Amino acid sequence: MKIKFEVEKETKGTIRYRELSEEPVIGTLYIRKAHLKELGLTGQENIIVEITKEDH
Repeated sequence: MKIKFEVEKETKGTIRYRELSEEPVIGTLYIRKAHLKELGLTGQENIIVEITKEDH
């Protein structure tokens, strides 16, 4: 499942994303600013989060 998010607000230490869905699965997602670079993000772009089941 892939879920689209848009930047909603910048807080002191995070970027807050809002899910772009009529029936939210996650709702609000926070990403710490300290980890943006390692994720390849600037904090200004919309993102897609993919949820998959872990196989053991």
